[in-house]
Amino acid sequence: MKIKIAERHAVLSDSLRSYIRHKTEGLSRFYDRIISIDVILSVEKERQIADFHAHLTNKKLINAHEESPDMYASIDAALDHLKRQLVKRKDQLRGKPFSEPSLSKEAEKLDHKKILRTDIYFHKPMSLEEAVLQLEAIEKNFLVFVNAADDEVSILYHRHDGNYGLIEPKR
Repeated sequence: MKIKIAERHAVLSDSLRSYIRHKTEGLSRFYDRIISIDVILSVEKERQIADFHAHLTNKKLINAHEESPDMYASIDAALDHLKRQLVKRKDQLRGKPFSEPSLSKEAEKLDHKKILRTDIYFHKPMSLEEAVLQLEAIEKNFLVFVNAADDEVSILYHRHDGNYGLIEPKR
């Protein structure tokens, strides 16, 4: 991973450069597809500004901008922001859902049931005969499909007597 450091309106010390290199090299722990990181440090009156631009594979770019009265604090805050974005990107690629903000305790007590599984239904319209064949092929108890006869979502299911049941929407 390449690390390019630029400064505006300031001259950086060697200790600050080594601090930035050390911290940015640790980002590969959170996401291993980082090509390069551009760091731009600038000083405007009492504001110490740190801008990080991480170039990822597939031409993705993640930015983090922080400012504070202390340059080290700006760097740390920008790196924390960048870490969160990298973890989020990694979760997106893995297909994990993002963690939603936590609900209040009262809401958690009332809503304790969770969605444990999600199935995909066929978007292509199919006849009732095709739906029966698909239901047998997937070996499930029901099938959600788009009925070709009326372009409505229908549900086909196995009945206890061995026959099939069909649920259609009513208008």
